[in-house]
Formats: sequence, structure tokens, C-alpha cells
Amino acid sequence: MKELRLLLPPWLRPAARAIPRERPEGMVYSVDDRPPLPVLAGMGLQHALLALVFTLYAAVAGQAIGLDERQTAAYVSATVLVMGLSTIVQALPWRLGAGMLLVTIPGVGRMAIQIGFTLHYGLGAVMGGTIVAGFVAIAMARLVPRLRPLLPPEVVGVVLIMIGITLVGNGVPRSVGLADGQHQISGTAAAAAIVTIAVIMGLAVWGSPRWRRLSMPIGALAGTAVAMLTGAHPPGHMLRLPTVAAPMFDLDVPWPEFRLAPILTLTVIQLVAIMDQAGNTMSMDRITDARWRRADMGLLARAVTGLGIGTLLFGMTGTLTGGTSAANVGLAHASGVAAWRVGVAAGLFLVLASFFPLLSELLVHIPPPVVGGVLLYGAAFMISAGIELVMSRLMNGRRAFTVGLAVAFGTGVMLVPELAQQSPAWLRDILHSGATVGALAAIGLNIIFRIGTKQTQQHALARANEAHEAAEALERDGRLWGVRADVVTRAGLTVGEALEALRDAGMDGPVTLTASFDEFNLVTTLTYTGRALRLTPDGMPDAAALLDARDDDLDAAMRRVSANLVHRLADRVRSSQRGDTASLLLSFNH
Repeated sequence: MKELRLLLPPWLRPAARAIPRERPEGMVYSVDDRPPLPVLAGMGLQHALLALVFTLYAAVAGQAIGLDERQTAAYVSATVLVMGLSTIVQALPWRLGAGMLLVTIPGVGRMAIQIGFTLHYGLGAVMGGTIVAGFVAIAMARLVPRLRPLLPPEVVGVVLIMIGITLVGNGVPRSVGLADGQHQISGTAAAAAIVTIAVIMGLAVWGSPRWRRLSMPIGALAGTAVAMLTGAHPPGHMLRLPTVAAPMFDLDVPWPEFRLAPILTLTVIQLVAIMDQAGNTMSMDRITDARWRRADMGLLARAVTGLGIGTLLFGMTGTLTGGTSAANVGLAHASGVAAWRVGVAAGLFLVLASFFPLLSELLVHIPPPVVGGVLLYGAAFMISAGIELVMSRLMNGRRAFTVGLAVAFGTGVMLVPELAQQSPAWLRDILHSGATVGALAAIGLNIIFRIGTKQTQQHALARANEAHEAAEALERDGRLWGVRADVVTRAGLTVGEALEALRDAGMDGPVTLTASFDEFNLVTTLTYTGRALRLTPDGMPDAAALLDARDDDLDAAMRRVSANLVHRLADRVRSSQRGDTASLLLSFNH
């Protein structure tokens, strides 16, 4: 098998995981696990069914741009086909996708843009602009690894919080009967949404692993039953469509046209989609790794590449552009199944469903309150995950203001829609999205608040209480830089042990502690006058033999203990000598 992989071109070879994963508690099948065939098929079908709910946006778009009944059905089926292919691209563990369970759905934000530009410029111009946007995403993917300093956990947390709040804005109207142009709150619709949420949450929290995997469809079925019994959603009129049909057969697609206005606008929207893709990818990465500490920039680059390929497919078929579904990320969290193979299965089910227009239409008729309940569950998960990320590092005033102001800006444009309506046309599409505004604000504030922050700090330690002073200095620096608390604690213990080893070796002069941080490593250096201390880990001494050891042997044994502790606590240890000045460097991975 290894020899066969080497025969593949580099872009088709499986991408190596940059950071080893550890399965979190409650995650039954993580990213690289191989679920049994019944679980694989069952969960793939659940993700496909959940994604098909959002084909409602494609149906609305098809009708709004003037397609007739048969062409609208073909438009929806073609959208489902590209959803399936894009999901497979993201799921396969290769260099053109994330290698994760990231399901593609049509975007409600893209729906209004697609309708407006199609009516004004024609579908061909929208196709051309979408194709260019796809190439922009593929080109931008190469730059993603360089953006890590711009995406610390507090920024990522804001993105997740704002995505969750956006889902609340989409879910609440459906949950209380205000969708589809309705203007009166419905108690029966609210009851269906509450039942949906209660069943999903109950099974996800208290159910066995088998029931957790079925929590989403069982909740949807329970909510649908309540909606039907209470009359909140009577059965809709069914169209007379063929049982089986080729997705693109009845769709009259023009040749792409490349016009400046659609290209510029759709490119800006694609940058927003890249932010959304990064947020959903990091969310899936976070829930599948108990040791998650920072964004895997290589993973994000592959996910953005997959987004670009999917955008190209949407553009070439003229269908409604989409992105990764946060609701499907919530389903993976609720079920405890997040294997990439499930993503491939979901994509194959979607491709198969695209040949059955009746199946797509049946799923479009799922009651809006049930869809609202599913979205609210996804919102709760995204918001809690975002808060957890924000609090994963030591906070100070700069980071607190970054998070608070970014969330305030994002929710502000959602609460005051007049800001978008009265803004210039080029800015209107951005201000329509609270998640986009919040994410951009978080990135901008993070850059601004970095101004004046020294990434290297130097501290002269007093001999009387140097270990305590070093620990306090590292904690202050850690708050300033946003270092994780566990890394700061480990660094403080290691520096204290190293200082003790230096004194035991006969060093009497003052010691200077220098600390620096670059998002990848926390590096501490002890500088002093004297000979460099070589801390060689020779193995721990025998405790029983030390009981009868002489003083000299006991001192030597304790130096061996210190050397072993320093090497075990630090990720890298290096001694150096320059003239009369010696230094001991201790580095800690972040």
C-alpha cells in the first residue's frame, strides 16, 4: 500500500497530520477512525439528509431567477450534485481538501446575491464571477499558513461565537413560525421546535453512543410529528416530477461571462466564505482533538483549497454557491462520529440523491420549525465552543477588548440592519453578515492591540527569591502575549528547577531571564557569568541506594534529578558559552 501511494502525484497523496490527535471523551469515532459499515452508512445518510434540508435555498433561488417548474427541479438537483462532490473533495485525506467531515450546503447569504446579479447581469455573468472567486480561494490557500499570528484562539473564538449568533438569527424565526413571510408568532411552531431541540439534546447528553448517533434524525422526526399533529405545518402540494432524472439534463446553462462588477463583488464574498470555512474547519478540528491548542494552518490551507474547488464546480454548473454546514458540525458533535469516511459516504449519498428529484422535494417540505430547532442546537454548540476557545489562554485587557468589541460590532450590524441598507453598495454585502463583521473586527483589533507589545521581555532576578520572581514574570508575560496557562506553569516550574541546578553547580552571580513568544514557542533564556551548565539526562537515580549514599554522591544524584526534570518539562534544552557569559535556553512548544 505504501508503494502504491508513492506512485501517486504529490497532490493526490494523503496529507500528513501536522499535529497528533487524541480522541476526546465522548467522541466515539474520530477523524481517522474506521467506523463499522452500519455506522458509516447510517451516519453518512443522516448528514446527507440534514444537508438536503438546505436545498430549500436553491429552490427559492431557481424560482426567483425565472426558471420554470422543470428547470427549477433540475437546478435543485444540480445543486445537490455539486454539494455531494464538494463534500467528497473536503472529506478525502488528500492535499486538495481538509480530510474531515465537512458537508457542503447552499448559503442563504449567497442566495440573495445570486438572484440579484442573475436578474441584472444574467446567469452567465454570475457563473464567470463565481469561477474567478474559486480560483481566488485556491490561490489564497497558499497564504493561510502565514496568517497564524492573525488567528489566535480569541479571534477564532469570536468567529465561532458570531457564526453561532448568526444561526440564532436564522433559527429563531423558523422556530416561532415567522418564516416564509409570516408575521404572527405561532405557539404550535414553537412547540415543534422545542420538542426537536429537547430530543436532540436529551439523546446527545444522556443517550448511549448508539442513540447519540441517531439524535438529530430522531429529534427531527419528533418535531415533524408535533408540527403535523398540531397543524403548524400542513403537508404541501407535491409537484409532478419524474422518479429518476439526470441532474443537469433539463437545466439550460449558458457559457460563463466575465464582467467586472460581478467578479469584484463575488471575490469579496469569497473572502468572507474563506473566513467561514476557517471557522467551521477549526471547530471540527477542535471537537475531534482533546489536545487541541492552536489552529493547524496546513489543515486550514487544504480546507480553503477544497472550498475553492467546490466554488469552481458551483460556478461551472451555474448553481447556488455554498460552504461548510455548521449544523453538520453540530451533528458530528452530538453523535460522536466525525470520521472522514462518513464525509465520503455523505457525499456519495448526496450525489445519488441528485438523480431523484422527488427525494429532494420531499426533504424541502420538512417543517420550518424543525429546521429552526436544528439550527438553534448548532448555534448553542458553536457559541459554547467559541467561549471555550476564548478562555483557553490567559486574558488581559487587550484580548478582553478584542473579544468584546468584535462581538459588539458583529451583533450591532445584525440588530441595526439599516447600517447595511444605507451603506455604499460595495460595503453592503459585508455589513449584511454579522459573522463577517465580527471576524474582520477581531482580526483588525488583534493587529491594532499588538502595536506596542514587545514579543521579548527581559527580567533581572534577585538572588533572594529568584525562582518565585521568574514564575511571576513569566505569568505577566504570558498574560501580555496570550500564552496558554498550562505552558506558562510548565515554564515557571522548569526555570525554577534550572535556577536551582545552576546554584548547586556553584554559580553565585546574578541571573537575567529573557522570555520571548511567537505563537509557536515560548522560549526562556537564563543568562549569567560563569561556565555553561550541561544538563544531561542520565536517568533517574535509585532511591533505595541514596539512603546509604555519601554527601557527594547525594549531591550528584540530586543534580541528575534536576537535569532529568528540566529535560522532561522543556521541549528543548540548549547550553551555550560566549566569553565569560553563559546561557541556558529552555523552549516550550505552544
